Amino acid sequence: MSSDLGRSKAEFRLAALKARKALARQELAELSEAVMMNVVSSNEYRAAKVIAAYVAKSHEVATEGIIRHSLKAGKRVLVPVSHPEETSLVFSELRDYDGELARGHFGVREPSAEHLRPVLLDEAELVLVPLVAWDERGYRLGYGKGYFDSALARVSKPMTTMGLGLESQMLPRIPEEKHDVPLTAIATEKRVLRFKRRS
Repeated sequence: MSSDLGRSKAEFRLAALKARKALARQELAELSEAVMMNVVSSNEYRAAKVIAAYVAKSHEVATEGIIRHSLKAGKRVLVPVSHPEETSLVFSELRDYDGELARGHFGVREPSAEHLRPVLLDEAELVLVPLVAWDERGYRLGYGKGYFDSALARVSKPMTTMGLGLESQMLPRIPEEKHDVPLTAIATEKRVLRFKRRS
């Protein structure tokens, strides 16, 4: 991707989404598997008893394997339910990946109404965050709606926020704004990067 630091977030986002959509389905599946292996072998994952994870849509780093691994390992798994009218997310405990998810807003699978078990995100020790692009300072570029940013801003305790991305999504520097809070870690198909917390 271009290293032109004069580009806006919107321009970076458009270029990053275009590059990601160009990946073949099989290639993305293989890269996602490598990301998953780095996540589940990380100390942050091993130590966490409660994990919040996005349910991936097409062209995102897949999370199905991580969620299934977590459920099998006896971890509590929280997944987001979107409320577009408020541009917000609530999290619900998922117990059965195959039986409790249905297509929700934006085509993303969410817990169906009869399987909603709302849980405060504060209960999670590890939050797996989607991203469109990232930089080596821990800043992420999302979809521009602010759903995850708003959810994380309401958390009242320290926790590990780990973005799931590909090396090809790395930018030299993402333009940050005052309200932007960097992730504490990013997992890619090659590594897990960790960042010092900002006060």
